[in-house]
Amino acid sequence: MDFRGIYDFFNNTTTLSRALTLYYGGWEICKSLHTFGPAIRQHYLLHYVTKGKGKLWINDSQNTCYEIGENTIFLIKPGVITTYTADKDEPWEYCWICIDGYDVPDILRDCGFSENNLLFFDKSEGKVRNALLKFVFSCRRNKHNKYTMLSLLYNFFAHMKKELKKENVKSIYVERAMDYIFENYNKNITIADISNYLNIDRTYLYRLFKKECGISPQKYLLNFRLRVAVNKLECTQLSIMEIAELCGFNDVSSFCHQFKKAYNDTPLNYRKYPRPDLSI
Repeated sequence: MDFRGIYDFFNNTTTLSRALTLYYGGWEICKSLHTFGPAIRQHYLLHYVTKGKGKLWINDSQNTCYEIGENTIFLIKPGVITTYTADKDEPWEYCWICIDGYDVPDILRDCGFSENNLLFFDKSEGKVRNALLKFVFSCRRNKHNKYTMLSLLYNFFAHMKKELKKENVKSIYVERAMDYIFENYNKNITIADISNYLNIDRTYLYRLFKKECGISPQKYLLNFRLRVAVNKLECTQLSIMEIAELCGFNDVSSFCHQFKKAYNDTPLNYRKYPRPDLSI
């Protein structure tokens, strides 16, 4: 098989309540570049990356790519085509659960997930992670006691919601700025546009991004556009000019210059010889 190990801690559908059903879950230790997909899931799937890193592709109108590292939860929604790949040098390990039910969309929303936000960055110093692991590792011995399983699962969600509430106003500004970039990266937006949208000073926005992300908002916007461009080079037959325009670059020469500066390659050559380990 193409991975070092899969451990299924539960694989039988269990109706924990009228509003929440548990389908399956476990732990995967992946080999370098191990890929799953493209595939469509029937239910909601949560992965907690406990080690290493990888990429998640969402086959939406932007062919979005997420670069995901340790202590991050990524959500796969039902009915969406997704592909995810372990990193070449640091392949990930993750714990995963599959759930559904009419309460699940509200639960996930309370935990910070949204249409444009499929990631949860765990800064709880192990509380969220340990709550999920406690649930997963206790499923076998508690499989006949749905109330115990339900309490442990809700404890995991409770820790996520508690961590989300701890996020201060600075993180909220950064998240809103990221959402604005996600919605408008293909337009000729500037950092001034983002700061005006948030109604904060441009210099203040710069300081927030440097603290939260380690880079300037301008660099984040550029990196986002380049990641989208990489996806379009891999997944479409659009011309280089069309991709440049769709990714918000003023002209082809500017796009090619920034692409080569970031990836040490030209867009045209990358399309011919894609590198799955490409990242910025």
